[in-house]
Amino acid sequence: MRILHSGEKVDHNDQRYQTSGRFARTIYSLMVLAVIGYALYFFGRPYLVLEGPGVVTAPVRDVSVPFVADVRLVHVRPGQRVYPGALLVTLNRAGRGEALRDIDAAIADRAQDIDAVRRELMVARRMEPTLRRRMEELRDALARTDRTPGAVDLLTRAGLQREYSDARARLEENRAQRRNLPDLLAQLMEDRSRLQIRRAEVATQWQNRRVLARQSGTIGAGVISEGDSIIPGEVMVRLLDQDRRYVRWELPQTLLRLPRLGEDVVIEAANVRVPGQVDRILTLSDSVANDSADRGRVVHVELDAADAERLALESSVTVRMGYF
Repeated sequence: MRILHSGEKVDHNDQRYQTSGRFARTIYSLMVLAVIGYALYFFGRPYLVLEGPGVVTAPVRDVSVPFVADVRLVHVRPGQRVYPGALLVTLNRAGRGEALRDIDAAIADRAQDIDAVRRELMVARRMEPTLRRRMEELRDALARTDRTPGAVDLLTRAGLQREYSDARARLEENRAQRRNLPDLLAQLMEDRSRLQIRRAEVATQWQNRRVLARQSGTIGAGVISEGDSIIPGEVMVRLLDQDRRYVRWELPQTLLRLPRLGEDVVIEAANVRVPGQVDRILTLSDSVANDSADRGRVVHVELDAADAERLALESSVTVRMGYF
């Protein structure tokens, strides 16, 4: 290799070639480093940044009724704030006509039973003196035969004894009827009163039945529609606790690690960025039971009360946890 000394002529073409070669090697090295950096970021991202979609939610109270009904009017809409006693839904309970007919039939049966028991009680009270007198007569006849044993034969005395036993049994039966029939009559009359009260409830409350809120909160999405028919236990309205908001963060199962309790996260929504903290990590079975869209893991993120007010209930957010 020839070394140039001062004063010798320099080949400017060789100098340009050397400069362009260094530039090309620099560009190539930067490209290789960029590819390596991207690969490290792509494969290392699960370790460095945990993120996923979330929904701002709150403890839910489902409002339902234990009977079949038709929805007549819906008085609330999603996002509306309600307070205890607020009117939520007006219903017409199904089967009102059949229920009234069944109750009317039961009331008629009780009325017949009451009349029958009253007649039995009246007859028992009227028969009591006659039965008592008959028993006393037979008892006196038996007493006379005891004083004069030869007056009647044994067969006649046996007949008198049998008649006396029958008269005494009928008197005891009469006494039992007079003792028990008043209680039975009172029970039947009480049953009829309950049926009449029940009929009044069905007649007045099964039509235009009002469903009221028992606590304050915000109406969630998925409110029942007017004209729908509902079955027992079907959710008509979801009432969200306004004062206890949190974020339900969904993470896929492919993540290399899960967040830890107490770790800080960032919740991002439209023009809003607030901090949060991992409060609870649901088990896989609980995540599936909570209808996670991707059947992944569900994490509950706790919010500060002031920050929670900045996020609308049931709004979609992005939850991110990372170190850059």
